[in-house]
Amino acid sequence: MKATKILWVGVPLVFLIAVAAAQWGAGAKRRPEVWVRQIVVKADAMKPEDVERARRKIDEVYTELKKGTDFKRLAAKQSEADSSRQEGDLGWIGKGILPKRLEEVAFSLQPKHYSAIVSEIGPEVHIYRIFYVEERRNF
Repeated sequence: MKATKILWVGVPLVFLIAVAAAQWGAGAKRRPEVWVRQIVVKADAMKPEDVERARRKIDEVYTELKKGTDFKRLAAKQSEADSSRQEGDLGWIGKGILPKRLEEVAFSLQPKHYSAIVSEIGPEVHIYRIFYVEERRNF
C-alpha cells in the first residue's frame, strides 16, 4: 500500500519536474522580452497644419530627452497615447507583439536608452513615437 502511494505521488512529480526542466531549464529556449515605455504624438494626415504641429512637438520632446529630461516625466506630460497615464509604460513586450518595424526598434535598444523618432505615416493618421527600454530579460 505504501509503495503504491509513493508511485501515485512520485511518478507524476518526476514527470512535472522533467517538463519544467525542459521548459525552463538550462537547455530550454528562452524568449527575449523588453520592458518598454513610449511617447506618442499623433496627427490627422488630412490636415497639414496638424502634421506640422505633431512633428514640431515630437522634435521638442526628443530635444528635451537629449538634454537629460526624464523619459517617464515627458511621457506623462507630452504623450498623446493612453499609456501616458502610466508614464508611457507598455510593460514587458515579447517578440511578435508589435509590428515588425517597431519590434526591431524596441529590441535594438539597451536598457535605459531611448530610440530615435520612429514615424508611421498612414493615409489617415501620422504617428510619431520614441521608445525607451527599462530592462531586458529572457523568459
